[in-house]
Amino acid sequence: MRYVVAVADEGGFQRAAERLHMAQPPLSRQIRDLERELGVRLFERRPTRLTEPGRVFVESARRVLAAATGLVEDTRRAGRGETGLVRVGYIPSAAHETLPHLLAVMADERPGVQVDVREAWSAELDHALREERVDVVLARGIPDRDMYARETLRSEPLAVVLGERHPLASREAVHLRDLRGQAFCFFPRHVAPDSYDAVLAALTHTGERFDAWESPIPQARHDRLRTGEGFTVVPRSLRDDPPTGTVSLDILDDLPSVDLELVWRQDSLSPSAGALIEVARRLAVGDSWTPAH
Repeated sequence: MRYVVAVADEGGFQRAAERLHMAQPPLSRQIRDLERELGVRLFERRPTRLTEPGRVFVESARRVLAAATGLVEDTRRAGRGETGLVRVGYIPSAAHETLPHLLAVMADERPGVQVDVREAWSAELDHALREERVDVVLARGIPDRDMYARETLRSEPLAVVLGERHPLASREAVHLRDLRGQAFCFFPRHVAPDSYDAVLAALTHTGERFDAWESPIPQARHDRLRTGEGFTVVPRSLRDDPPTGTVSLDILDDLPSVDLELVWRQDSLSPSAGALIEVARRLAVGDSWTPAH
């Protein structure tokens, strides 16, 4: 098809051969063989011009060649992670700042990549990743598994959230000892065991102990806080956007940070998922979410 189109464009076999960087006799033989196979003449010779069947062939050939070129380029773009689908699972706290920023940069830099997102607790995301129902997760407390690769995307201190009616609500910051005797409102351990243990370990870092009031429903926890009962903690990235009827305060104690990780399977990383990971790495450093690696 490329040979016939070249002869039609150049109006002669010799000029077409020069364009194709080949000798003229092999080009003539190829087209004669094609004409024999089709049972029609594609060109009149001396002077060289298309026959009616030749015009039909060339019109169709141009479309096929354009489609073939597009197919090759589309395939290469997919291989470079410029197109495709990446399925991202994330925990609720990642939805406030981290995930929206990541999705906005992906849409700007990789508009051909479709990002499908789903929110769930860490335990559910671990199952989804193992079963390859998601490609990448943003979570805290995903267990270590041989199949997983992981990087810390964001390392943050904790902040306290109280109801507006709470006696300490007017403060800018508190020590944990100021909350002694109050209930710690949090999600149940079974929905994110490692994350739950990490937060409780951070709270008890100073020797304080708190009784937990647990509910997997965020609204139920927020309702309890709004009455002035108890407190909870969140990563500092959520500090500026507390639920209605609550306030957030810094913690004056020197507590361990909590890490939001990017986790994926090493054995099934697609180019589009790899592109998202590269964008996330750059944001982690550029936005000072983590120290530069």
